Amino acid sequence: MSGGLTPEARRAVEQFVRPLYAGLDGVQTFDRVERLARRAAALRCAEPENEALLELLLLLHGAVDRLGSLAAGGRLDLFLRGLGLPEELVRRTRAGLPRLADEPRGPEEELLHDALLLESAGVAAAAGGLMAAGKKRLPLARALALLDPGPPAERYRTARGAALGAERRRGAEEWIAALRAAVEREVE
Repeated sequence: MSGGLTPEARRAVEQFVRPLYAGLDGVQTFDRVERLARRAAALRCAEPENEALLELLLLLHGAVDRLGSLAAGGRLDLFLRGLGLPEELVRRTRAGLPRLADEPRGPEEELLHDALLLESAGVAAAAGGLMAAGKKRLPLARALALLDPGPPAERYRTARGAALGAERRRGAEEWIAALRAAVEREVE
């Protein structure tokens, strides 16, 4: 098992990636990194093999589309090598980032994969979807029809993730059904 990043390396990666988390509207979304770190910590049954890899994946995952090429010799590769990080860690980081959503490999990628899925499951995520639909000015009936309770348990890679995800999904399904029923009663 290897330890995490040094405080200096973590600070450098944060400075590198923080501006990339700003959306087109200028809103910062970097706070999501800490939420995901807490979710990943809650999913752990044991320490991941490579704590530094998990940290890098957490810090960089939300800016993948803005990092440029993830190939050797690309901007990210040169930056990470410039920090003096081990070649294997740099390679695994570059390889892991594009497959987090669909094909995670290894305990670090699986922890982050499940943490990302948990972000999209439950009442809070469904309520966020309803708010987003309101910003798009979707009709209420359409917005209610689009509400998603979250991914099914089989999408998770860890047993703890599947259990937490199923619990959140059940709660969201109940909330969505109650909300739809309440709106129906008021519209009649």
